[in-house]
Order: sequence, then structure tokens, then C-alpha cells
Amino acid sequence: MQFEILIPRADLERRARELATAIAPPADGAPPVVVAVLEGARPFADLLCRHLPGRPSWQGIRASSYGDGTVSRGAVAVQGEEQLEVRGRTVLLVEDIVDTGRTVQRIRESLFARGAVAVQVATLLSKPARRVVPVVLEHVGFEVPDAFVIGFGMDAAGCYRDLPYVAIHPTEGGSRSA
Repeated sequence: MQFEILIPRADLERRARELATAIAPPADGAPPVVVAVLEGARPFADLLCRHLPGRPSWQGIRASSYGDGTVSRGAVAVQGEEQLEVRGRTVLLVEDIVDTGRTVQRIRESLFARGAVAVQVATLLSKPARRVVPVVLEHVGFEVPDAFVIGFGMDAAGCYRDLPYVAIHPTEGGSRSA
């Protein structure tokens, strides 16, 4: 199947370098705790951390509001946050795409409840046309139209994550993430 390429690999790499340069280190000089939302943000987190000062490693958590569908169910399930050690630390939350805002809101609240002193969000893609929860996104790679996107970690029912670019999937509706 041929897909319309929305963002080629070279643009993804360039933008990750730019974002890494813009992400300021915490005031205490310690590297932030980098938390990536799996599986979608894995390629972006790898690329971003490669360019961050000190090349920090990242930890992953899982969040889902989709199951195998293309439309968010609204409720966000998060796994793995209980293993994060964030008390007294600055956290850089890495997302593949922010669409409704529910996932970012839910995880940000949880990180603060676990003792994080600051939480910044770095998202590869933002889809403001689908936003239902107002969220602050400190670092945005690209703003995308209201279309279902795949590739570079993002999938359609488990397929197409391995595409080296971001493409538009010809599906009904524009939902992509929570």
C-alpha cells in the first residue's frame, strides 16, 4: 500500500536536533528524567536523546486509549509509571503525538503526584484540531492536520510502526492518539 508521506525522515532528524538544542537543562544541572510513552514515542525518544546534552537514557511507560481501533475510547490506561523514580526531579515526557490531550494530562498529573518538580512535554507531532483537553506542550516537532498518521513509531492496529517517515493512513476519521 502506498501512503502519502507527510514528514520525510530527513525532516524528522533535523527537527529532533533542533528540539534537543531548545530543551534547557534543569536549574540544578542534573539531566532530566526522560520518560517516553511506548510504543509510539520510541523512535522519537531515541533520536531526541541522542542529541540531548549528556545523552540521557530514557524510561518507558505504556499508555493507551485506542486498543485496536482508530478512534480514542476517551479513557487512558497507563502502565509502568509505578517504577519511575521522579521525586525531586525534572521530567521530560516524550510523546509521539498529542491529539485530544488526555494522555499528556493524565501522565503529567501522575508524575507530579509522584513528586516530580517539573514536567516538560516534547512531542513529535501535535494535532490541535482534535484537542479536547487544554495541555501545555513545551516542545513540538510538527503540527499536523486532522488525519490518521502512521510511521516512525505510530501504528494502525499494530502495523506500519517501522516506516522511517510519517505518513497519512487512508482511514475514516482523523483520530490518532489521546
